[in-house]
Amino acid sequence: MKILFRNPLGFLLLLTIFCLHSQECIGLDSSQATGAEIMEEVDKRHQHFPYIYEEQSLVMMDRNGDRDTRKVRRYSRVEENGSVRFLLLFDYPREVKGVALLAHRDPNGKTRKYIYLPAYGKQLLESTGDENGDNFLGTDFSVENLTGEIISEHFYARGEDEERNSAKYYVIDVYRASDRLPKKRILRRHYIQQDNLFITLTHHFDKHGRIARVQSHHDLKVVDQDMLRANMILMENKKEQHLSLIKTSRRIFSHDYVPAEIFTAEWLYENYPQIKPVEESNEESPLELQETAE
Repeated sequence: MKILFRNPLGFLLLLTIFCLHSQECIGLDSSQATGAEIMEEVDKRHQHFPYIYEEQSLVMMDRNGDRDTRKVRRYSRVEENGSVRFLLLFDYPREVKGVALLAHRDPNGKTRKYIYLPAYGKQLLESTGDENGDNFLGTDFSVENLTGEIISEHFYARGEDEERNSAKYYVIDVYRASDRLPKKRILRRHYIQQDNLFITLTHHFDKHGRIARVQSHHDLKVVDQDMLRANMILMENKKEQHLSLIKTSRRIFSHDYVPAEIFTAEWLYENYPQIKPVEESNEESPLELQETAE
């Protein structure tokens, strides 16, 4: 050990190993950190990757056990000025092919979200629903669940740490930053695993303060140094007794897979144009007339 400390390179190696297992090296004093500070570290470690392409399956199950499966592609891109672009595009089944969620977050944090429905022609429908109640296209996920939480728009209150299944968690209650007491209403409660700073469980509350939905992350994979991604995200709707599961089968971090032009209405209009339904005719076809005559 003495030889190691006499060698500057050896000391740096030891320090690096220590930092990989210590939250203090990323600026987080776990005993004194506020809710906002913890959330900022969560965002730094796991959310900052500029170009992401994912292929996903979305499985929904109702209270009767009936299932509905959809195939989607998910694109996200962070520009040099700090703005973020997001696209969720449905491929299967045929009746939802081309349906898309398009979102843009400017450098100041303001986000605009639009839904494209090819059956309605060349127009985008702006999504302005409540972040906990605006379920997206029959799933149990809201638009905000899919595009991510904006830290600057929320107030975070740290609760008592908890231990679940032998793992220690930070407990963070989430409120809108614009709310003022006594109107401040809890939106969500995040459970953040302390050893990897990943949100593995979130309780979403209704306006009466009751747990309405439970979101959990599973099959965590290391994608870059300490950065993790969940290959499965489960949302359980307590009120509707409905489940939605997102499973990622392919993930690529590459600029080439998320070109800027796909995050535009023009690209959607060109590649997923309106498909007009076949008009029914009251006139009998020549074949039908022949069969009738016979």
